[in-house]
Amino acid sequence: MKKISFLVFMCTMLFLSACSNSSSPSTNSSGAGAQAAVEPKDLVVALGAEPTILDPQDSSDALSNNATELVFDKLVTLDKDGKIVPQLAKEWTISPDGKKITFKLREGVKFQDDTPFNAEAVKITFDRVLNKDNKLNRYSFYSEFIDKVNVDSELQVSFDLKFPFGPALTCLAQAAGAIHSPKSLQEKGKGVGKAPVGAGPFILKEWTPGTKLVFEANPNYWGGKPKVKSITFKPVPENSARSIMLETGEADVISPVVPTDVDRLKGNDKLSVLISSSSRNLEFVMNTTKAPFNDVKVRQALNYAIDKETIVKKLLSGYGKVSEAAFTESVWGYSSVGAYPYDPEKAKKLLAEAGIAAGTKIQLWTPEGRYLMDRQIAEFVQGNLQAVGLAVDFKKYEWGTYKNITTNPKKDNYDIIMDSWGASTGDADWALRPLFTTTGSSNLSGFSNAEVDTLLDKGMKTTNPDDRKKTYSDALKVIKDQAPYIFVLDNKQLTGVRKNVEGVYTWTNERLILREAVKK
Repeated sequence: MKKISFLVFMCTMLFLSACSNSSSPSTNSSGAGAQAAVEPKDLVVALGAEPTILDPQDSSDALSNNATELVFDKLVTLDKDGKIVPQLAKEWTISPDGKKITFKLREGVKFQDDTPFNAEAVKITFDRVLNKDNKLNRYSFYSEFIDKVNVDSELQVSFDLKFPFGPALTCLAQAAGAIHSPKSLQEKGKGVGKAPVGAGPFILKEWTPGTKLVFEANPNYWGGKPKVKSITFKPVPENSARSIMLETGEADVISPVVPTDVDRLKGNDKLSVLISSSSRNLEFVMNTTKAPFNDVKVRQALNYAIDKETIVKKLLSGYGKVSEAAFTESVWGYSSVGAYPYDPEKAKKLLAEAGIAAGTKIQLWTPEGRYLMDRQIAEFVQGNLQAVGLAVDFKKYEWGTYKNITTNPKKDNYDIIMDSWGASTGDADWALRPLFTTTGSSNLSGFSNAEVDTLLDKGMKTTNPDDRKKTYSDALKVIKDQAPYIFVLDNKQLTGVRKNVEGVYTWTNERLILREAVKK
């Protein structure tokens, strides 16, 4: 019996050996083929435009922030459901009076240039943006509520706040809360926007303006090596071209999807279209620092002149809704104050009362490819304004150029410009304060109203939620009446993804999150 058992054992081993030697590479004994079967792949993302700057504290556009979310990590971030979760911080505590937040940091984390991550790196990053002389875009985002950043120990940092601020953690979870390598900041100065170094899962490898940005997986990422080899952003302003790239496989992800292509793409069994809510609205900003837009009757007239329902139903195929306030209902503190109805006759009457003669010339500027159907919407608005007697000079621009010429109403001297604002914090404070306070960092209309200034300051410093909501409701009513913008629509996010790609999702603030992407 022992001999028989031995012979059976030997035959079995010979059989397994033969199978091993004759097997396909994917199952050979070396394991190399098995490793090749799961080799990370390259992911290609076609976007309507390209990022403008990759310095998180000096950018204000979502496309740039989509990129910096790959390169950088923050103390805290958001999960798929928009809830605050740890990232570079392991945990945190808030003092009983709400004026100090203390973070305990992860050990052993390094930046992409091998510089150690510690409390000093956090302080250097925030001291930089809190220094008014640096004139960084996100200065007011943090300076309004952060008083001081303290290095408590190598792996503990604390923030002293000027007052208890409810959305403080949410603000730190936004792209602007990204932590730079101190070495990179020292060596590159303002040049960090073109060659960023963070502690995130991807490293910027190449940026060919107008063509592509390539991000390579960071092999030493503290959270584990990414599941794709690289991510390439390609700017593709033409809507139909992005859809074709998705269909042919030239792109794995596209954003945005043009509404007229949604049904066709959804009918392709190799593709998915992600439709999600958004904190972003689309509007036309009027330069209130110059005539005739310094007259509230003119601004109200232009709000009556626009057929917003048709824009939503026809141009966006229903993927959106007419704005009923200065920010969307997905933002905390929302209350409807009602839209200006389409009433061209009332628009003409108000223009006449303001002394605006028929044929008065104005300019209307728009980007092309940045926002969903941006050029088409702007052309429609041009037609509405001409129908009430204005002569409208229409101009369209590539996104990078457009951003550079629409930064300041007095300096750039524009008349009406298309804009879109997404409250990245999901809170009414950041939905309104940058745009409508006299000193707001993104006050593109030059709007100044003492009552609005007072209300928004009160809303920021009030801790009771019901009181805050009442304050923001009052502010929304004043803003509607003063009409510095033509509020058109609240967006939906439409993202196309090939079905062999998983782990792609969006936040309501228009962030396209690709860090967890897997391509099969």
